[in-house]
Amino acid sequence: ERFVPQEDERLLETVLQRYGIRRPYVLGLGTLQPRKNFPRLIEAFARLKQQHRIPHQLVIGGGKGWLYDAIHAAVARCSLDQYVRLVGFVADEDLPALYSAATVFAFPSLYEGFGIPVLEAMGCGTPVVTSSVSSLPEVAGDAALQVAPDDVGALANSLWRLIDDSRLRATLRERGHRQVQKFTWQRSAEELLQVYGDVG
Repeated sequence: ERFVPQEDERLLETVLQRYGIRRPYVLGLGTLQPRKNFPRLIEAFARLKQQHRIPHQLVIGGGKGWLYDAIHAAVARCSLDQYVRLVGFVADEDLPALYSAATVFAFPSLYEGFGIPVLEAMGCGTPVVTSSVSSLPEVAGDAALQVAPDDVGALANSLWRLIDDSRLRATLRERGHRQVQKFTWQRSAEELLQVYGDVG
């Protein structure tokens, strides 16, 4: 319920300053580990910088997991040190503001058991690009752009579409609001109770 659009500019600026973030930016979140697919997100972002000269930062928030050096290596390889912000662990209370202020939320994970950040971003009114694998298509529905997580070109193209097309952003914002309603705790409890009833 906390994940709703944050419109208080003073609050947004306070949170962004805390993490050294400037707008506009593309946001990625998750523990820094291989399955989150951040090196490919960085490569896709590099293509956007090269092809479209976007003014955005790429902000990646999350604590260090395992094999996270590949993320730093991708930043260096793409010469993006001044454009990629690795902000570390993000406090839970700051997440709604970070989502709300982002132009796009990118979640190109290779595997997710569920993928709750996709719903959090949608709840905050932020357009989403995510993977077309694992549980993510069910979570995202028709309210996000979906790409094969190993296709850097498709990821770059989807990010550009959302950055460039305000009507598409508005459409996904509206669909995202509806999609989130399918995954309330109340509804989950009711469906679980129904399963118990069916097998009992």
